[in-house]
Amino acid sequence: MIPVDLELRRLQALVQAWRLLAPLESLEAVCRKAVEVLKENTRAVSTLFFLHRPEGDYLELVAAAGLSQDKVGFRLPRGQGISWTVLESGEPLYVADVSQDPRVVFLSGKRQPGVYLGVPVREPGGRAVGVLSMDTAGGVGEILPEERFWVQALAEAAGMVLARVEALERAKEESARAQALLELSLALEASRDPLAMAKEALETLLRLTPYHGGALYLFREGMVRPAVMAGRYPKGFPRLYEEHPIRFGMGLLGHPGLWEGPVYVEDYALFPGALRPFRESGLRSALLVPLKPEGRKYGVLALGSFGEKVAYRKEDEGILQVVAKRLEEALERLFALNTLRRTREAAFKALSRVLEYRDLETQGHTERVAELAVRLARELGFEDLEGLRLGAYFHDLGKLALPDEVLKKPAALSTGEWRLVKTHPEVGLEILKSLPFLPQTALNVVLYHHERWDGSGYPRGLKGEEIPLEARIFAVVDVWDALVSERPYKPAWPRERAREELRAQAGKTLDPKVVEAFLRLGPTPR
Repeated sequence: MIPVDLELRRLQALVQAWRLLAPLESLEAVCRKAVEVLKENTRAVSTLFFLHRPEGDYLELVAAAGLSQDKVGFRLPRGQGISWTVLESGEPLYVADVSQDPRVVFLSGKRQPGVYLGVPVREPGGRAVGVLSMDTAGGVGEILPEERFWVQALAEAAGMVLARVEALERAKEESARAQALLELSLALEASRDPLAMAKEALETLLRLTPYHGGALYLFREGMVRPAVMAGRYPKGFPRLYEEHPIRFGMGLLGHPGLWEGPVYVEDYALFPGALRPFRESGLRSALLVPLKPEGRKYGVLALGSFGEKVAYRKEDEGILQVVAKRLEEALERLFALNTLRRTREAAFKALSRVLEYRDLETQGHTERVAELAVRLARELGFEDLEGLRLGAYFHDLGKLALPDEVLKKPAALSTGEWRLVKTHPEVGLEILKSLPFLPQTALNVVLYHHERWDGSGYPRGLKGEEIPLEARIFAVVDVWDALVSERPYKPAWPRERAREELRAQAGKTLDPKVVEAFLRLGPTPR
C-alpha cells in the first residue's frame, strides 16, 4: 500500500502539472512545456520528451531542455535505446549509471556516466504513447528519489492534455475535410468539363493527404499520358511520359488489383513492375483508385510522393475513395447531360427539317442562322450563346400554325392575310413558353426577331434599344441568309451586294453596331 503522505505528494504534483499544461493547445507546446518545467524544478542535466510515431514505428525526440536541447528531431528505431524499454514495459525505469547499461543510446555519441529516470506517457485509455525522461549524463547534476513523483505527475498530465489536443486536432481535420469535400461537391456540380473536374478533385486530395502530386490517367489510343496533373513533381517528370511511352498494364497501371482498387505501394523502387525512368525520378509511394462511372473503365486517379515514403493511412485511402466516388457521380451526370444535349440537338434539327420540308424555309436555313448568330454574338461579347442558339432554331416555329394557302400563296397577300402572318412570332411564343428549359433569351428571339431598329417591325413596333440585343443580333443574320439564299420569288444575291444592302439598312431596319460587327466577321456562310 502506498503511504498516505506519498500519495498526497503525488496528487499535489499532478494538480500542479495539470495547471501548467492544461491551457496549452498544441502538441509541440505541451511537450516543450513539460521538459522546461522538469528542467527548472530538478537538477537534471537533460530532460527529454520522446513520442512514438506509429507510421514509421520509431521514437522521435520532440522536445528537450538542457544539454540535449539541440537534438530535437532525433529518431530511435524500434528496439534501440532505453526509452523503448520504458515504452514497451509501460513502467518507470531508474538506472543508477547509464554508462554501464548496453541498452542506452547516447545522443552525444559518447558514452558517459550519469543517472537516468524515464516514465511512460499514457493516453487516458492506458496506452503508452511516449516517454518523458531526465538524466545527468555529460554534466553535473542529481536526480533525487522523490523527484519521480514530479516526473510521473508531469507525464500523467501530459498524456491527458495530449489526448485532448489530438482530439481537437482530429475534430479540426474532420471539419476541414468535410468543408473541402463540400466545396469539391459544389465545384463538381457547377463544372461541365471532365478535366476541370479531375483537377479540382486532385487539388482537394493533395490538401487532405501528405502526397506530393496527383494525376488522372485516361485511355488514349492505348498509351498512358496523364490527362491532368496537380501538385509538386521533380523537374522533368511530366516529360517522362513522352520520352518513355507506356501502356495501361505497365508499371503501377499494371498492378493486378488496380481495377478493384484502391491500391497502395509503399516503395516504388521495390515494386515488381517498376519502370526504370520513373524509379530513377524519385517516385516512392503511390495510392491509386480506378474511376468507373456507369461501370465502365474510364481512368485512374493516382497520388504519389517523391524522395520520401508516405506511410499507409486508412484515412488517406478513405478520402481518395470518397473523392473518386464524387468524381464518378459528377462524370455520370455529365455523360447524362451530354446524351440529353445530343438528343435535344437532334430534335431541334429535326424541327428545322420540318420547316424546310413544308417549304417555309430554304434548305439548311435554320442551322446556318443558328451558327452565324452565335459567331456574331461572340464578336459582340454577348454571353447567353446557348439561349441565342435555341432561339434561332425556334424562331419561325409559329409559322407551322399558319395555313398553306397563306404561306405558299404565289400572289401578293391581302391585308388580312398579312395581318395573319404577322402573328407567327406570338404564336411561336405561345407554343414555347411552357417549356421550362428555354431561357428568356430564346423566347425573346422568337417574339422580337421581326422588330426593326426604326420601329417599323412587328409584333410590338419596338424601336432601337427597346428591342432585346439577342433579337437585334438574330435579325441581322436572318436578313443576311435571306439575301444570299435563293427563294421562289428571287435568286440568291452575290455576297458583296448583300453586304451593301446590310450597310443600307444599318440605322434603318437594323442595329448599325450589330451590322458593323457582322461585317467584321470576314468570310460568311451563304
